[in-house]
Amino acid sequence: MRNILRNNIFALVFGFGFFWTKTIHAQPVLAYQVVTSGLSNPVDVVAAPVDGRLFIAQQSGLIRIWNGTALSNFLNINSVLTSPLGGEQGLLSVAFHPDYNTNRYFFVWYTNSTGAMTLGRYRRNETNPDIADLASGQVLLTIAKPGSPYFTNHNGGKIIFGADGFLYISTGDGGSGGDPFNSAQNGASLLGKMLRIDVNSFATSAPFYDIPASNPFLTLGDGIRDEIYATGLRNPWRWSFDRANGDMWIADVGQLLWEEVNWLPAGTQSGVNYGWKCYEGTNTYAGGCSPTLTDTVAPIFEYGHNSTTGGFSITGGYVYRGTEFPALQGYYLCTDFVSPNLWLIRPNGVGGFTSVQQSAVLSNISSYGEGLDGTLYAIRRSNGTLYKVIVTSVLPARLQSFTGNAAPGFNQLRWNSLQETNTQSFFIEYSTNGTSFTRVGEVAATGIATGSAYEFKHSGAQSGTVYYRLAIADADGSVRYSEVITINSTTGAAIKIWPNVISNRLLQVETSETIRQLELINSNGAVVFRQRNLSSTGRFTTNLPALASGMYIVRFFANNNTFQEKIVIQ
Repeated sequence: MRNILRNNIFALVFGFGFFWTKTIHAQPVLAYQVVTSGLSNPVDVVAAPVDGRLFIAQQSGLIRIWNGTALSNFLNINSVLTSPLGGEQGLLSVAFHPDYNTNRYFFVWYTNSTGAMTLGRYRRNETNPDIADLASGQVLLTIAKPGSPYFTNHNGGKIIFGADGFLYISTGDGGSGGDPFNSAQNGASLLGKMLRIDVNSFATSAPFYDIPASNPFLTLGDGIRDEIYATGLRNPWRWSFDRANGDMWIADVGQLLWEEVNWLPAGTQSGVNYGWKCYEGTNTYAGGCSPTLTDTVAPIFEYGHNSTTGGFSITGGYVYRGTEFPALQGYYLCTDFVSPNLWLIRPNGVGGFTSVQQSAVLSNISSYGEGLDGTLYAIRRSNGTLYKVIVTSVLPARLQSFTGNAAPGFNQLRWNSLQETNTQSFFIEYSTNGTSFTRVGEVAATGIATGSAYEFKHSGAQSGTVYYRLAIADADGSVRYSEVITINSTTGAAIKIWPNVISNRLLQVETSETIRQLELINSNGAVVFRQRNLSSTGRFTTNLPALASGMYIVRFFANNNTFQEKIVIQ
């Protein structure tokens, strides 16, 4: 199995120094505007090609149409679903063939009467576009669930056609907790995977689909199912493509501690391994696999299990590509199903990602959808309501820069606002891991409409790499967050490396601390090499891969510290 490395949550921005400056985008403030109610346990919303009407899948098996003024019934597949329904079982997703307007084919993902994950194909009525033909149903693929009796949870799943015309399917690891059969890392199993199949033959007898010639695991005898496109997922309930560039964004529901978002840029060679159950987010999973993998793809964003800065079950959304709200352009939106928190994530322009959190919004959002014009929609399972995602305002204070650098005895933070509207205060928040933040100070806003310059000294920060963000409070009590900056204040480091100029790919390391992980970061901020679970002290040698000549950052994660140093590879 061949895996590639990508940016992780810690690689937000790493310049070759101890601080960075960057223009902060105006942060949009989101809200949900009611479109219609009267739904029952809605789980997916999709716009049909050309048609543009919204089709809403209800967990009971009923697919309903919203035509802009009223709801109507399109198809009910309740008779083929698990009975009795409950939890994570039932109708889960719907996808329309790109040529649906002419061939009338659409596909559904559900759990059948035996609990198996099932891909079904149906056809719209030939003369009436408002109804589908139940008798046209054809099962294309079933994936049995493990356990005795079978586990009812972790069924995935979202089905979406890619720009390549192939159908992508996200599957859960089969259920229970901790992936007891290690299905996500088992290439012989379709559980815990992203699948890609060709359904364009519309076959009426088995096999009902073909394998794309560019799928990554087609080698005879490799023991890996040909349908697999990516591995190592726990329960990727909702994921999407960026309609502007084809990037794949996968929100994967966590186990005990972390929720995560994975990213696969368009054109990247497939076959990646996202790490479950060796890893939960960027962290080694306590009940993980053996041997622990070292070359998996880490998420670009994660949040912890808490109600304040995190949540407990992620719902993935889309990258906004509409025109109605320019401030939202290019942001990926995800939310938590349990807590009232959502996040906006976007590339930072230098190989990493930035994220901002918005709190006190709706919980129980089960899915997002995208209109043909790029409008974003959301459905709330608890009250059966379809919403439009709207921008109500932008961040009260628009930041031009936010920087920090280490000084003897303290860290110096400075920021400049371009504009302020009803801004009350800037709360300084501090973290030692980049995810869990504590407030360490407050600076009152000047309220000057054209902006002001601010600074804050933080004493008592630990040595090594630490993280800061600003919680910007509006006069109405709402809070929005800046991007995160990083400061490295290591002095007398417990980890030493040599030489600084490497010509033989050998890096010498001396450490008095136990090193958990080593990373090599290129000048674009991308992680190009990683070794995990080194558990080494004293002196040792690391063999670096063959890399392009240039300047790199070597970064170590120790038990109580982080350390990074510049090297040059010749």
